[in-house]
Amino acid sequence: MANIRIRPNNSIQYDISTYGARFRETSGMQATPVNLKKANVILKQMNAKIALGSFDYREFFPRSKTCKVFEELKRNKFPHLMAPFFDTYANKWMELNKHQWKSSYIKGNETKLKLYLLPYFANTPINEITLASVQAFRSELCELINEDGSKRLSNKRINLILVPLVSMLHSGSDEYDFPYPLEKLKALREEKPDPNPLTQNEVSRFLACVPAFWHDYYLIRFYTGMRSCEVAGLAPEHIDFDQRIIKVRRNFVNGEFTTVKTAKSRRDIHMTKPVLAALQRATAILSDNATIIFANEKGKPIDTRYVSKYVWYPTLAKAGLAPRRPYQTRHTSAVLHLAAHENPLFVSQLLGHSGTKMLYEVYAPYVHNAARSDGSAFEAMMRSPNNTITKHQ
Repeated sequence: MANIRIRPNNSIQYDISTYGARFRETSGMQATPVNLKKANVILKQMNAKIALGSFDYREFFPRSKTCKVFEELKRNKFPHLMAPFFDTYANKWMELNKHQWKSSYIKGNETKLKLYLLPYFANTPINEITLASVQAFRSELCELINEDGSKRLSNKRINLILVPLVSMLHSGSDEYDFPYPLEKLKALREEKPDPNPLTQNEVSRFLACVPAFWHDYYLIRFYTGMRSCEVAGLAPEHIDFDQRIIKVRRNFVNGEFTTVKTAKSRRDIHMTKPVLAALQRATAILSDNATIIFANEKGKPIDTRYVSKYVWYPTLAKAGLAPRRPYQTRHTSAVLHLAAHENPLFVSQLLGHSGTKMLYEVYAPYVHNAARSDGSAFEAMMRSPNNTITKHQ
């Protein structure tokens, strides 16, 4: 049971005895009449839950280091509860679902479990994870900071960390017949970063400064908007020079070849003359048994993180350009095609989008005409050094 004690410094302390152990937790309140009344309300709630066997330490003291001690005692006391503990169910959930996931998605879920979910929920029965405990967990993630004081995890990252937890609670509630606890949990608002594309002139400066070995690789990325993993996955059989088509059929992610990101990502890209010339140069030096078009200096598939660190950012600096994420090659391609008056439908198909909605929402300031649909306007603009991009509000 639980009691209230008044510490020598006049603070209110909870004294809890359960599972053969004694725990003490401060209330953070001074022993005034008002605070004592508040503390007694909480005390009554704790004793009721202890009596019913449903006391959850994290519910009342989510930031206490004693939570793990309590949970381990409970686990040892009731090793055969109807619903499994979170770590046991998480392993089962992974095994049941991994056959339908890409390796990159499996690794992502394993990382989320190892770094965040298991340290917090491992010893909690799956049916005792509550909305309050999940909100407390999310609050802790929001408060993680880097050494420089910046926020360690973005809202988007935190929402993604919760995805496997939500999925497990959904399936667990069906399997073990308990109410799904997160019906009222709303995702954190995600502040999407604005695109920071390069201008036509800046693309030219970048390509003039990038090492010759990587020139055609980046030309392809700027001119087609292909994702880095798609370019890394290009094989000779994916290039049809007769029809002037690039067949986007696979990615290279985390050291292995996989299928493309979405159904729309599987697409055919028309080659403009500069792209055609770049691919002709790239394939001309390939051996007869080559399986990829763009490889690193050792002939191995491209590690996009390595290329970003040792090629992308140094080239930006050399060209006198502001730092931005490598993904901006894709934004740049979209903006330059739209600025060249290409049809938005053509641009969305070029990028592998499911429709034009994203173009209008993200790149609307750059859309000022829809005329052609074959890439020729973009090609003509890129040939003209005096053509400039006007941003329309």
